[in-house]
Amino acid sequence: MLRFFNQRSSELSDEDLLARYQASGELSWLGQLFERYAELVYGVCLKYCRDEQEAEDAAMAVFEQLVTKAREHEVHNFKSWLHVLTKNHCLMQLRKASRKREESFEPQLMQSVDDRHHTIEIEEDNGQLKGLNDCMKQLPEEQRQCIQAFYLEGHSYKEIAEFRREELGRVRSFIQNGRRNLKICLEKKVDRRVGE
Repeated sequence: MLRFFNQRSSELSDEDLLARYQASGELSWLGQLFERYAELVYGVCLKYCRDEQEAEDAAMAVFEQLVTKAREHEVHNFKSWLHVLTKNHCLMQLRKASRKREESFEPQLMQSVDDRHHTIEIEEDNGQLKGLNDCMKQLPEEQRQCIQAFYLEGHSYKEIAEFRREELGRVRSFIQNGRRNLKICLEKKVDRRVGE
């Protein structure tokens, strides 16, 4: 269970606490707001980490991200936004762990020593997730499923090939082509926004 925050009740709404934090930068306001949802954050982290200590560490990492992100983003529903932030943090951690495991134990599956082919470079902004979701929907089904399994669920090429009953080369091709198509789609969206 979480031990890093003491439960204190505040009569201020989420919006008021967030506005006060954004205006002043005082961590006490953000701390009070985070306390309300600390169990939610911990629960999401535990679902992905499956280890109590790792879940606590992940929850603290989410709070550390909040210190910056809560001042940068326009947040309309703090609870929902925090849930998405927490989930994304956990998925990124799983993806990093999966990549390390793949590099350490299955180097023959890597196409190059340069691991940049595992990432899709996207400028972070408020429309990023919507743009990514739109582009994911435009991918052919095989590419979308393989991209989702690799990037969001943390599976290796080999695992995806086994549960899809596909050759490893085809899975690699689906991921490469899907990543390229996503990048092209996202670049077009950025170009459109810049041109507006």
